[in-house]
Amino acid sequence: MDLSLAGSRDATHSAVMNEDSTKIVLVGLERAPEWVRHDLAAKDAAIRARAEETLAAMIASALAQDGE
Repeated sequence: MDLSLAGSRDATHSAVMNEDSTKIVLVGLERAPEWVRHDLAAKDAAIRARAEETLAAMIASALAQDGE
């Protein structure tokens, strides 16, 4: 097996997966409710953390659905 070609295929696959993942994350961000967007900028760390956790869960769910 030519390892130089295998590395090239891995890099191409990685770039495509990264592009797909980026699109999924972007859609997740676009669909984020207004309260999440607002709370991400909150000065209160607890409020900001709740928004971050919610957004992370939304993105993780979108990525998992794409993998199915």
